[in-house]
Amino acid sequence: MVIIGDLHGGYPEILHKIKKFGLEKTSFIQVGDWGLGFQHRDLDIKALSQIDKFLREKENHLYILRGNHDNKWFWDHRNTFNLQNVKLVQDYEVLEIENQKVIFIGGGISIDRLSRTPGKDYWPDEEILFDEALLKSACAQGIDMVISHIAPKETWPYTFDPIVLNFIVKEMAAGKDLATDLENERQTMSKIYSFLKAAGCREWYYGHYHASHMEERDGVIFRCVAIQEMYDTK
Repeated sequence: MVIIGDLHGGYPEILHKIKKFGLEKTSFIQVGDWGLGFQHRDLDIKALSQIDKFLREKENHLYILRGNHDNKWFWDHRNTFNLQNVKLVQDYEVLEIENQKVIFIGGGISIDRLSRTPGKDYWPDEEILFDEALLKSACAQGIDMVISHIAPKETWPYTFDPIVLNFIVKEMAAGKDLATDLENERQTMSKIYSFLKAAGCREWYYGHYHASHMEERDGVIFRCVAIQEMYDTK
């Protein structure tokens, strides 16, 4: 099982690596910010179809999570694309992948949202959604692994970096409160974490923060995957 970091449209490099290293019969899981929605919808659907065909040749499978730099419309309409080896995974969906029960939880806040255009390169429904009913139903099956776009507050990063602080100041000048929104989303993920830890999860992979980092907390291994990083979980 290979975890792939944020791509922001840079998927050709990942496909090149898959071909270069002759990877086959492998499960690839992408942690969000694929970049769906930043070009004409038909072009994105065509690209997904081409990727699907490429993966079928070597019996590879790709699972894509929703990030903040993705248009949720694609996940809501995934069943209309006729994809076989590419799956756009819904929030709170649990899949058995390589004998692991994996739950997917997408979404996050764009720190530069004020400079973006709604419906073009920003979607107001980008944020993580807390759904206790779906979460409890998923946890009832037991959970081995978590794939999310953002991380709970219990793990890295613990503070805002200079880039984030810069956008916080910009939002303050516009009468907005990015800092509180970012803190609240981490709190939401922490609430989710409490359920998942009780359900037995031992591995948690996420992206969004654009750097590689690994640590263990309360028996759970947390691994942040960097942009275009490919991390083999074995």
